[in-house]
Amino acid sequence: MKRLLDIQNFLSWRVFCKLSFTFLTFSIFSPVFAFDPSSLPYDGISLVSYAEVWADEEGDTGFEKMQKKEFYPLSSASLGYSDLTHWFKIPIENRSSHSVSWILEIHYSQLDKAELYLASKGNKVLFRGGDRIPFGERPIQYRFPSFPLELKAGEKDTVYLKIQTKSSVNFAAFAYKSEDFFHNISNEQILLGIYFGSLLVMALYNLFLFLSTKEKTYLAFFGYVGAGVLAQWSLQGYSFQFFWPNSVVWASHIITSFTFLVSGTTADFIRFYFDAPNNYPNSNKLLKGISILSYILVVVGYFFPFGFALALYVFLSTITLVAILYLGFQGFSRNLRPALFFLGAWFVLVTGAFVFILRFSGIIPHTISLAYWGVEIGTAMHILLLALALADRVNDLSKDLSSKVEDLNEAKQAIEQSELRFRNLFEGAEELLLTLDQEGNIKDANRTLSRLTGYKPAEVEGKNFLDLIYTVDTQEGSIVLLLAKEKLEEHLRARKTVEFHSEFKQKYVMEPKPVKIRLQSFESEAGRKVLGKVSEISEDILSRFLISESMHFTVNNYLRNADILSRQLTSNLSQFAGSEVITAIRTCLREVLINAIEHGNLGISFDEKTEAMKSGNYMEFIQKRQREAFYGARNVKVAYSLNSKRIGFEIEDEGEGFDFKKMLNLDGEKLNEESYTHGRGIMMTRKVFDVVKFNEKGNKVLLIKYLQKPLKYKREPSFLDID
Repeated sequence: MKRLLDIQNFLSWRVFCKLSFTFLTFSIFSPVFAFDPSSLPYDGISLVSYAEVWADEEGDTGFEKMQKKEFYPLSSASLGYSDLTHWFKIPIENRSSHSVSWILEIHYSQLDKAELYLASKGNKVLFRGGDRIPFGERPIQYRFPSFPLELKAGEKDTVYLKIQTKSSVNFAAFAYKSEDFFHNISNEQILLGIYFGSLLVMALYNLFLFLSTKEKTYLAFFGYVGAGVLAQWSLQGYSFQFFWPNSVVWASHIITSFTFLVSGTTADFIRFYFDAPNNYPNSNKLLKGISILSYILVVVGYFFPFGFALALYVFLSTITLVAILYLGFQGFSRNLRPALFFLGAWFVLVTGAFVFILRFSGIIPHTISLAYWGVEIGTAMHILLLALALADRVNDLSKDLSSKVEDLNEAKQAIEQSELRFRNLFEGAEELLLTLDQEGNIKDANRTLSRLTGYKPAEVEGKNFLDLIYTVDTQEGSIVLLLAKEKLEEHLRARKTVEFHSEFKQKYVMEPKPVKIRLQSFESEAGRKVLGKVSEISEDILSRFLISESMHFTVNNYLRNADILSRQLTSNLSQFAGSEVITAIRTCLREVLINAIEHGNLGISFDEKTEAMKSGNYMEFIQKRQREAFYGARNVKVAYSLNSKRIGFEIEDEGEGFDFKKMLNLDGEKLNEESYTHGRGIMMTRKVFDVVKFNEKGNKVLLIKYLQKPLKYKREPSFLDID
């Protein structure tokens, strides 16, 4: 069926909307003859050349008065936008010898109101149509206003059409014989069903592709095609006929919302098709702005006057067209084949719209099928070429992906080989290797762990690194753990390599394993990790030949010095005593050194330490005292002597001394009841050493452990004696 698509029709007409008005406003004045409906061809004829027009500036001119007005020949079907009421006059004459039933069709669905009169019937409105009239009141239930008429043999009459509309005043009137009209409708419905069905299938296909691949280009194409279908349904009258036949206000305004929806989805599709955010950032900003504005206008544009909405739509479409051509030719200049399909798709769409304009202006007869179906053919080919462009683009992406997959496979093989070499080196290393995460949890360990501690790697995986540190239920055990924790946190915080000495637990031996630990960070596929290298502290070979030795030391107030010095001063004891005795002496010596630093030089009381330990800020408390000039300048002096009979230590701090008698009388059970983590060191020292003697001030202590039981309990004079 012949029908006139609005200038806004699905993207095809927007390129020529202004041009069409230029083509359609040229005037070819010719005399008006009476139209003879008896000689109508099968395809019908246009009534533009038979019609005259008069604009009612008053708006309420009566029928009789109107007939006396001067009408002018109609040179074009489109009269542009006007708020005036227009009257169209068509003289008719049946020159045949029989009655003729014919249909007058206004091939334009956007008219608000059209009323048909016959001169012979007076001012009686015979038929009404338009989207401001409920669809059910139309004499023929068809998407375009169509009016059935009959003219007897030899009879003359005049048809008057009164048109009122806020959209374009468009008198695209055609005349058909009744039987030809309904036959053409039947054929048209089949063809348009195929046309719209194809577009819907294409839209849904791309929606499913998006759901499968999550590629946004498919979603944008689905929106683009879907918006175009909605716009065409409304422009061609199908929406009013099938979806909202009684919603006259909605039907009159919704087309503006659909056209802005087309504008927004077009801009989005172009953005994603050319990957504008990455390839053309400036164009992407422009198109994104157009799409956002268009989506806002989808809502607010519903309330705009039709003419203003169209002008705004033309403005947005012109900018979008410039972006389309720019991006298309940019891609074409780079020899991108999808860009060639893209430009071809828009060329076909423009060509179809141009043919439609030529038919609409009367330059090409509407009976030529190519001209009649120009828009449908153009849009169908447009969508098909864009689909091919997407397919070609996907093909290129697939090739690129295949190439990258090959590169990834090669890289994967290289990584696997590298991991295999790393695993061989990792497992074959003589030193203990641990990998930790950023929380200090053990992720992996090599077999050296079993030799060093007795634990299997699987037994420690998932545990925290600090769980490997040896601790005992005394003050110095807590210090060892705190020192190790401090170093671990220092590395995790600053990501710098740290080295320190500590002691590991052993599974089958209830004594510590002295070790040297090195922590450093490295990058892996799972992110940043920590590599821990743990080695045994080597025995000094010369210690095997040691007979005796004595040393003097002066150390500052860092707790780590207590750990270092206690290890150093017991390192040569192995040839004179067993491991249990050595561990006990080392532990007690460390305790006494810590007491000299904490309670002596730093002046920390038992209660102050208890409070700091409970609050969890013990190390911060210690560091604060160390930074104070009064306390920080003090030192601890240590004298040490070793021979085959005994080992002795003299430890002196520069503090005010303390009440050692009170400490010697501490109740161990009370400490346990109060859950104190310190205060047990002196009691343990008395049990381990044979001589524990303080000076009167309480800032110097003498410790002696006999390695061979003396025959007499009287001690031989020594330089360690305290006067």
